[in-house]
Amino acid sequence: MEWIVHPLAGVALAFWGSVIFSRRGRQWRSVALAAGLIVLLAALGANWVVHPAAGMLLGFFGSRAFGNVHSPKWRRRWPGLVAGLVAAVFFMALGAGWLIFPLSVMAVIWLFTAMAAPRAPEPARLEAPGVAALPEQAGGLPMGHLSGHWTEHAEARADRRAARRQAKRARREQERREEAVPAAPPPPVPDPAPSLAAYVRDERLPGEARAQLAALDLRTKEALTHLEASGQGGSEAAYLARAVRDEYAPTAVQAYLKLPPTLANVEPLEQGKTGRDLLHEQLNLLLNGVQDILGTALHSGGRELLTHGRFLEDKFRKPRGDLDV
Repeated sequence: MEWIVHPLAGVALAFWGSVIFSRRGRQWRSVALAAGLIVLLAALGANWVVHPAAGMLLGFFGSRAFGNVHSPKWRRRWPGLVAGLVAAVFFMALGAGWLIFPLSVMAVIWLFTAMAAPRAPEPARLEAPGVAALPEQAGGLPMGHLSGHWTEHAEARADRRAARRQAKRARREQERREEAVPAAPPPPVPDPAPSLAAYVRDERLPGEARAQLAALDLRTKEALTHLEASGQGGSEAAYLARAVRDEYAPTAVQAYLKLPPTLANVEPLEQGKTGRDLLHEQLNLLLNGVQDILGTALHSGGRELLTHGRFLEDKFRKPRGDLDV
């Protein structure tokens, strides 16, 4: 039996804490139920549970018992506090006798604070401030004057309430008008330009232009790969290679595709050159530029290779006479 009593005592202790430190701590039934579970399990063998429960009860009294005893808020607490006192008696009977000392100190402090707590103010009388309710013959104000004074106050309060209601209606009407106005659609996001590989498969382009674009695709990839591997990914050469790949070549192709298809290859545009001729010329310029980037990278790497070769010759090549036997 003991193997299940102790785990249940832990669960009951958690339940006890959740009751007394929540809104249910105002209800005597909830406090009595949680305390009853603690007492039952202590009687079944888990007598240790009364000690932490008693400590939690002190925290319950400290957070709930003190305050203005004349306030409505405190009056809502007292049923739970009374149930807590009854639970304290049972806890002390089951072994937590030490509880009597802190409870006594808290009771003395509570008595002093309760006696010093101010009483709730009495409801104000319907009299003009500073004026005694004396008959008119004894020097008091005429009843008609008093009634007129309070009528003016009542009318002023009614006017203020009406103004607040009107302002609230105006706000609601403004919110309805704002909700009725449709929100402006977001600006269209331009479609990204197709890649060079996509233009290579575009049958609207002449065959030689597609061949040039395929060569540009391969050579720019080669240049960028080499520059990245040699630590020159942020160099001017890498910037130009990216610009050729992502901007210059696609712009030339898009300008050609905007021409009327039936006239793009036959109608001269400048100095007898058709749109097809101009596209071929511009793509050829780009190919030469990328070839220059590759050539510069080749010479740079070649210089390093030649320098290393000379170093190896100076290091390991022996004079011919040393080789003769």
